[in-house]
Amino acid sequence: MTHPEIPRRSRVLGAVVLLSGALLLTGCGGSSDSDGNGSTEQGVASLQSDAPVGKASASASPPADDGRPQLRLDSSEEERDHYWHIYATCLKDHGHKMLPVRGPDSIDDTDQSATAKAAVKACVGKLPLQPPEMDRATNPHYDDDFRAYVKCLNRKGLKVTALPDNSGWTYNGNSTLTAARQSKVEKSCTLEAFGGKAQ
Repeated sequence: MTHPEIPRRSRVLGAVVLLSGALLLTGCGGSSDSDGNGSTEQGVASLQSDAPVGKASASASPPADDGRPQLRLDSSEEERDHYWHIYATCLKDHGHKMLPVRGPDSIDDTDQSATAKAAVKACVGKLPLQPPEMDRATNPHYDDDFRAYVKCLNRKGLKVTALPDNSGWTYNGNSTLTAARQSKVEKSCTLEAFGGKAQ
């Protein structure tokens, strides 16, 4: 399972857009579902939230970050999956609609019912916080780091173009990278650009 991907690799990493009106990344990727033959579906990636595309959304921001799990740039896939699983399970247990065809932890982000909103409120303490380096509020060099991130993605073969506000990117052509390779490139570029660790 990868994250905050939401249908598998559709990462909309925005300022925790998913539950507070934003949404992934883990990561920091775009949507690129491989069919096993190297072909991919193209999408948009947003960097500030590693919330899976299937993660829930709500109009109110969490009141406080106290007690929420804090992800790091170097968090393992297993660690991210663990925290997203806890969060998704909480939402499901509180009646939020899920998208089981996409996976056991895929949350139906179109569910705007009163039950879903109550679930989001009840589970906000389990919603993982994104790495502080990937948040404009805590990283004064975010825009420079983001531009370096996009350059790195292109240098390593992803062919992407940054959105004007540096909140994400779109594909600029067809990527020949497999989903597994794209995930490695995204992680490597995230560490290099936001953490100063060349990979």
